[in-house]
Amino acid sequence: MKSLITATMFLIFTLTIAGFLVAQTSGPAKPDAPAKQETASTQQPMDMQSTHSTDNTQSMHPMHRMHMVSADDAYKQNCTRCHSEVPPVSTRRTKTIVRHMRVRANITAEEAQAILQYLIQ
Repeated sequence: MKSLITATMFLIFTLTIAGFLVAQTSGPAKPDAPAKQETASTQQPMDMQSTHSTDNTQSMHPMHRMHMVSADDAYKQNCTRCHSEVPPVSTRRTKTIVRHMRVRANITAEEAQAILQYLIQ
């Protein structure tokens, strides 16, 4: 009897979590515009060793300039939603983690670069 109750509770919990996940990942489809799904294979790779300046704010539209965030802000706005303070790990591992989270958390390349700089400082 106890195992039946446990199995029932586990099933209810699993179905509830699955329902929340489906609700979060599904959105209203736009019939007029085909959705472009960007995957890890189609995204541009992050240039972790870039030596050129990324300060191109002069040529940017003012609306886009407002969206530029500092490394600290990028980390707080994107990472702390799910993670607490991250323990220090090697730079190589940090780069890999940021690259994976760029895809999973829908982070822009600029935000990912800022977060990487924040984590390796």
